[in-house]
Amino acid sequence: MKRTLSNLMAGAMATVLAATALSACGNAGKTSGGADGTLTLATPAPNSLFTFNAVIADKLGFFKAEGITVKLAPVNDNIPIAGLVENSKADVGLVAATDAISAALKADGLRLAYDERTGGNGFLIGLVVPEKSPIKKVADLKGKNVGLASPDQDRAYLTAALKKAGMSIDDVTTTMVGPGSPSVAQTLESGRIAAYAGTLTDFFAFDEAGLPVRDITPEGLEGIPVGGYIVRAETLKKSDVLVRFFRALARGTYAGLERPKVAEAATRQVAPEQWSDPDQARGLLDALSKTLVPFDKQNFGEIKPDRWGNAQSLLREAGVIDGSVDLKQFLVTDILQKVNGFDRKATLSTADTWLTRNGSTT
Repeated sequence: MKRTLSNLMAGAMATVLAATALSACGNAGKTSGGADGTLTLATPAPNSLFTFNAVIADKLGFFKAEGITVKLAPVNDNIPIAGLVENSKADVGLVAATDAISAALKADGLRLAYDERTGGNGFLIGLVVPEKSPIKKVADLKGKNVGLASPDQDRAYLTAALKKAGMSIDDVTTTMVGPGSPSVAQTLESGRIAAYAGTLTDFFAFDEAGLPVRDITPEGLEGIPVGGYIVRAETLKKSDVLVRFFRALARGTYAGLERPKVAEAATRQVAPEQWSDPDQARGLLDALSKTLVPFDKQNFGEIKPDRWGNAQSLLREAGVIDGSVDLKQFLVTDILQKVNGFDRKATLSTADTWLTRNGSTT
C-alpha cells in the first residue's frame, strides 16, 4: 500500500481546515499590493504541517529579514483562492495547477510565479479504491464508475492516470461526489463508485469514517504540476516585494529540508494538535518534505513550462476547459534567479541557532 492513513491525521486536518474556514469572517478589504511591504496570503492550510515551509519562514524571521509582513486572507470552500487574488483580496495565493490554469483563462492579469510541489504529486493527489477491492490497477477500471472530489483537478488527474494505462476518460463513467466524507466513504464501500480521485485530505476523511483505502495511481505522473503561487501581474511590476516573499519562502523550505528537527519544532508551536502522535506526524512531515525537493536539488520554485503544458492538455482532454492559456505570458520564470540567490550557509546557521533557543523535540 502506498499510503497508510490514520485517524490522528484526519482529525488534525479537520482542525486545520475548520480553522481556515472560520477565518473567513476576517477583513475582506482590498490589499496594499505589497506597496508597504505587507502581503496578504491566501493558502488552504495555514499554520500546519502542510505549509511547514511558510511556518519556518515566519518563525525563523526570514519574512522579517526581507522586510515582509505576511497576513492571511480569509479562505473557505466558497471563496476560490484565485478569485481572491484576482479581486485584490489577496496578493498571493497557493492554488492547484488546474485551478491556476482555469483562473488564467478567465483573467488575463494573473501570473504564476513559483511552482510549489516540484518534488512530485503522488503523495498529495491520488486514485484510491477500498483496501479489499478486487481492483488492483487502473486498467481494471474500464467500464466502471469513478467518483471525483472536484470536477477540474481530479478529473484531469484521472485522465492522466487512465492515459498511463492506455485508456481515455471515455473508458470510464465519472460521477461528481464531492470531497471525502462519511457519505462518500459509504458510496465507495458499497461499490456504487469503484474508485475515487481526490486529495490527501479526502483520504484522511475516509480513514476517519472507518474505510481504509489503497492507492492505485500508476507510476510516472511526475510530469504534471501540483500547483503553485499565483499573483497579479501589476503586483509583480510594482516592486520586488514578491521576489522577497518567495526568497523567504525558499529559505524556509531549504531550512526544513536540511533540518527536519526545525520543521518539527516550528510546526509543534503553531499546530500542537497535529503532534499528539509524534511518529505519525514525523512520517507525514517526511513525506510532505519530499514533495518540496527542487528538480535539480538546488533551485526552489522552478517552473517548467512543459509540465504546465501537460496539465493544460489534460484539462482540455478531460473536457474541463475548451481554450488555452498563453503559458509564455502566464508563467513567470525570470525572477527565480533572484529568489534563489540567498546564503545557504547563513540560512542553516539561523536554523541551528533557532532550534537551540527553542529546545529539542521529543
